[in-house]
Amino acid sequence: MIVSIILVSVLIVFAVAFHYWALGKLLDMLPEECGPNRHFLHAVGILLLVMGVHVVIILCFASLLWFASQYLNLGNLNADGAIGIMDYFYHSAVSYSTLGVSEVPDGHLKVMTALESLTGIMLLTWSATFFYNVMGRNSKRQS
Repeated sequence: MIVSIILVSVLIVFAVAFHYWALGKLLDMLPEECGPNRHFLHAVGILLLVMGVHVVIILCFASLLWFASQYLNLGNLNADGAIGIMDYFYHSAVSYSTLGVSEVPDGHLKVMTALESLTGIMLLTWSATFFYNVMGRNSKRQS
């Protein structure tokens, strides 16, 4: 149990730091002024880049869960244990987004999945707030 909590805690620190860094870089890339025809393009671009950040974090969690299952024997996503990395990616994506329609893991992967869900909801909320603030800032400049 201690190993799984340490592993997922390290990944959570990485995820938060990476998210913070990526949003900061994205904010630096945004132009000071956004013309009326470019507002939509900026919104779509920001959303796609932020989605990419979340996909990278989901891939990291999926890799950690797969590694913990395959090499550390901390649990499985199903009783057979014969599933691939894409199954772990799917499980990680639905856990991160707190959709929660995936398989219920056994062993210590339960704790890791629960902490991933907590991280996901916090980072997704942070991204939504970031997007709202950036789009509000750009719309105020146009008036």
